[in-house]
Amino acid sequence: MKYKVIGLCMVCVIIYASILATPAEIREKKGRVHQHMVSGYDTGCDCDGSTLCTHLPLVIMDTGGQIIPGTPLFNQRDAFGQAIYSDAPDGQNTIQVNLSVIDQENRNNHPTDLPVFTTACRTHIRGNSSRRFPKHSYALKFLDKSGNANPQKVMGMSSHHEWVLNGPILDKTLIRNYMWYNISGEIMNYAPNVRFCELILNGEYQGIYLMTEEISEGEEGRLHLKMDVKNHRKTGYLLRIDRPTEEEYESVRDIYTYNERMLNIGTDVAIRYPGRQTLTPQLAKDIELDYSAFEKALFSFDYNTDEYAYWNYIDVDNFIDYYLINEFTGNSDACKYSTYIYKEVGEKYRLCVWDFNNSCDNYQERKTSIHGFGAVGQAWFFMLFKDEAFVEKVIERYRQLRESYLSEEYLVKYMDDTIAYLGPALERNNARWAREIEEWKPLLPKERNVQSYEEAVKKMKRWLIKRGQWMDRHIDSLRQYGHPSRNKVYNH
Repeated sequence: MKYKVIGLCMVCVIIYASILATPAEIREKKGRVHQHMVSGYDTGCDCDGSTLCTHLPLVIMDTGGQIIPGTPLFNQRDAFGQAIYSDAPDGQNTIQVNLSVIDQENRNNHPTDLPVFTTACRTHIRGNSSRRFPKHSYALKFLDKSGNANPQKVMGMSSHHEWVLNGPILDKTLIRNYMWYNISGEIMNYAPNVRFCELILNGEYQGIYLMTEEISEGEEGRLHLKMDVKNHRKTGYLLRIDRPTEEEYESVRDIYTYNERMLNIGTDVAIRYPGRQTLTPQLAKDIELDYSAFEKALFSFDYNTDEYAYWNYIDVDNFIDYYLINEFTGNSDACKYSTYIYKEVGEKYRLCVWDFNNSCDNYQERKTSIHGFGAVGQAWFFMLFKDEAFVEKVIERYRQLRESYLSEEYLVKYMDDTIAYLGPALERNNARWAREIEEWKPLLPKERNVQSYEEAVKKMKRWLIKRGQWMDRHIDSLRQYGHPSRNKVYNH
């Protein structure tokens, strides 16, 4: 009996020690679902093999013979200089399709299995430059029989009617968005939840896709942006900074910001929530004035004084995490395009990550160096880094994250485990897109384009490792941006 007690105590000590050995940040964060950590690997099944058999959820979409609109029209531009996209025959920019999701628990999925749900859906090809890619991504809006929103819980994610079906092809590893949305969701207040799946469109296999939460207001998950029930002029809101398009904004600019004028960036700030149907002119003006007050404080001489300080307007920790994630990954779009900033009722501004396809040296137009701090001068960070206290917090937070979610060990293992989870689905995807993988060379210069999946993975790992090592050596040099000698004109 004595030895049993001693043995039990030793087991408890070992378990406790293993918990302590885990970085505190990883231990404490709960609630984020990483599909590859909780779902079963493909171990096969007893089917006859006559149809697709996969451990990933299946999305089956039937357009009824319609062509999905949204492809760029050759050499046509709108009032903002952006590409004009194809419409449906009825002039709308979406079509209605039937969509089913097959997601069996504890067994493989087949196109002949009973769906967990089937819904009508409005869809179009989405993206900017990605609309020209051979593998398309789709915006999805689920509808009921009356044409109203039809929220559905999808692959374990919170119920909603708006989704993005992302088709990775520029990213030949297929895992950038999955990996960095999930890691960002562990680090930040919120990042879109994601699940790998496979798509069958009009009976034809389309490969691996990523079902992604649209950044939007949600009852159960996503962002809590509801209007104040007692005062409809008081609301949470979501803004998107991106290239303006005539189609989306109806030739009207929502907010013309000081940030845009000063940094001379060709982007627009659009109000994404409340939606167009509920966004009154007065409410739009209230949001513009609220956002302008923040920018006025940030870009003034009093930006770091208690009375007018930027920290009265923003969640400083959130901005720091957003900066570090995008700086670490070399995400060229951050703060310029596809950038989301939101404010809940009674809260401060927060940023939300979006789109890592161009990250980790995958930007089409040029190589992304492992050297330098490119995001320091972007948007709000142009001013934030002039404050020494902000810079010190950035350096401290970076060192914390390098012991947890941004550590070399964690990142390499995350990639390996995700790839192992995808298993035979990778082979099916790469077989479906074999010609495009071999012939389509979107990265410049041409020698940056890899010839195999294994080479793409090695390239991404190598870049991340070297990037982390460079930032480890140079993170302290960020102090130059906040030094008084550099910022006399901004300080009293």
